Amino acid sequence: MTASWMGDLARVLVALPFVEFGRVSLGPARILPRLRWTAGRCRRRSPSERGALRRLIATVDARLPDGGNCYRRALLEICVDAGAAEEKLYMGLKHHGGPRSGHAWLASWPDAANAGAYDAVLEM
Repeated sequence: MTASWMGDLARVLVALPFVEFGRVSLGPARILPRLRWTAGRCRRRSPSERGALRRLIATVDARLPDGGNCYRRALLEICVDAGAAEEKLYMGLKHHGGPRSGHAWLASWPDAANAGAYDAVLEM
């Protein structure tokens, strides 16, 4: 484990309660500006550093009681990386609703090209 990895882990763990509160209580219109403002004080990572950060966030997220949430992962990345904070957040929804009927992602995520799999895509 490198010092950079440990620093990123600390940033993610510190941001997690704030992000989780916003995710379940505030909605995207209210939490996104706050997270983007917070990220303005963070450094901008290279694409490879962003990939490492994304993997770290996914590892932490998978260990939470609900087993992981794509919206929370996107919000965490926005909160701790200045580059992610400048990206659009997408939320794709399928008309039938229910579990696994939606997905959230950032423009730079590999699955960004799958927007056509949803009946509606919101861009924020």
